[in-house]
Amino acid sequence: MTRFRKFLILAGLSFGGFFVSVLLHNLVYGLFIILFGPDFWDRIGLRDEPFFFLLAVIVCPIGFLIGAIGSVVLFVKEKIGK
Repeated sequence: MTRFRKFLILAGLSFGGFFVSVLLHNLVYGLFIILFGPDFWDRIGLRDEPFFFLLAVIVCPIGFLIGAIGSVVLFVKEKIGK
């Protein structure tokens, strides 16, 4: 597998992972409220479900930027080289 393809896959998975993480964040948040009561998040000391939120806000955008920039750089290098 070429590096160009790896960067494209990283960008695509990060883009899709953002939406999956947002969906899972909301589902887990709501499910825990349904199962353990409306004050569940206050009782455990958190205001929100943090894991999928951090994936959606920090990890996925960084992965997308790395994938997009890397694939553009390799694409331009290939075109200039020919």
